[in-house]
Amino acid sequence: MKRRMALLAGTPGTVAKRLTGLFLTGLFFILPLILTIVALAWVLGQLGSVFGPTTFLGGLIASLGRLVTLGAAGQAAGFWLGLLVVMGAIMALGVVVQTSARGFLERSVDGLLSRLPLVGKLYQPFAQLVRTMGGNSKEEMASMSVVSVRFGTGAEALALLASPDRFDAGNGPSRLVLIPTAPVPIGGALLFVPEDNVRLVPGLRFDDLAKFYITMGTVAPPELMAGAQALRPGAPAPNAVAGSSLPPSSAPNEA
Repeated sequence: MKRRMALLAGTPGTVAKRLTGLFLTGLFFILPLILTIVALAWVLGQLGSVFGPTTFLGGLIASLGRLVTLGAAGQAAGFWLGLLVVMGAIMALGVVVQTSARGFLERSVDGLLSRLPLVGKLYQPFAQLVRTMGGNSKEEMASMSVVSVRFGTGAEALALLASPDRFDAGNGPSRLVLIPTAPVPIGGALLFVPEDNVRLVPGLRFDDLAKFYITMGTVAPPELMAGAQALRPGAPAPNAVAGSSLPPSSAPNEA
C-alpha cells in the first residue's frame, strides 16, 4: 500500500514519468517473448499461404487424402489426411537418410537438380546452407568453417571460409571469406583476404556464428574466448567438427 502511494506521490508530470518508466520496464522484459510470437505467427502465416487448404499445394495434399480414402473424405478431411500421409512419408525418408544410403541419396538428388538450369542455381546454395547448419557433411563443414579475419592492425570480424582453396588476386596468397551482416546474417561481403590475416576459430559452428550476429553480439559462444589458430597450408587446423581438418589447399588460383 505504501509503495502504491509512493508511486502516485508528486506532481502529475512526475507521476506520469514514473508510470511510463514502469511500463517501458515491463515492456522490454516481455519484448523477446512478443517478438518470438510475432516471428512464429509470420512463419506460420507464410506456411499457410503456401501449403494451406485453399492453395495449389494444399489442393494436391487434399487430393492425396481423398485418394487414400477412395474419395470418401471431403475437402477439409482430405487435406488433413493427406498432410498426415506427407508427414509419414517424410519420417520414412528420415529413417532411410539415417542409414548408409544417405550419401547415395544426396549425390543422386544433387546431381539431378543441379542439371536443371534455374532450379540448380537455387538448390545448390540452399543445400549447402542447410547441411552446414545440420553439421552432417564434414566436407561442407570444412569449406564453411568459422574464421576470424583481421583488418589493419587490430580490427577483426567473424566470417565464414567460403572455399578451402587458396587464391591469388594479385597481392599474394589469399583466402576467400564471407563476412555476414548483423543482425540478419543472410547477406554479406565476399572478400579475398591475405592468408596471414585469416585464423580459424576452434569449435565454433555456423549456427553459433549466426546466433552471434542475430543477437548483435550479445550471445557470444564460449569457444569465441578460446583463441584462434593460424591458418597455415599443410598445418593441422581445428574445425567446427571435432577431429576434422581443412582439406588440403590446391595451388593458388588465378582470380
